[in-house]
Amino acid sequence: MDRLVTMHQREYFRLKLAPPLCADMTIVMIKGKTMEVGSTSVLIEDISGGGLRFLTHLKLPVHDQLVLQFETNVFSQSLKMYGHIVRSAQWDVGINEYAVKLTMEEAMHREINRVVNRLAIRLRQKGALPAGSFLQGDRREFLAAVRLREEQL
Repeated sequence: MDRLVTMHQREYFRLKLAPPLCADMTIVMIKGKTMEVGSTSVLIEDISGGGLRFLTHLKLPVHDQLVLQFETNVFSQSLKMYGHIVRSAQWDVGINEYAVKLTMEEAMHREINRVVNRLAIRLRQKGALPAGSFLQGDRREFLAAVRLREEQL
């Protein structure tokens, strides 16, 4: 019964991604101040029109004044999403999991929702991944390689 209640509380359908979607994440604003910093590669584990959950080697604060940008590609279409972290947890040693609430104009929420629904249908019908930035390999190895590459910069 609890699962049913949770499903009804969500405004958008949430799709678990297996394999996850690779994305570039950038901090774009802190406390209303625009930032110009580099990006890092993260793995989007699930996504909906209202939020996403991702894995990274970085430690980030749970704060609604920290605005993140995620850029990825699905169905050969570039997606750019903005949001702030609402929850964090340790996923594995040196890997953190974050839940993000997307904070964009309603039209963009609807567009993300359309892509998520289309992707869910495609995965259910064909079982094959569409063109996009999906991970080919192991999550831990991917994030370890991202960390190593960034440490060498």
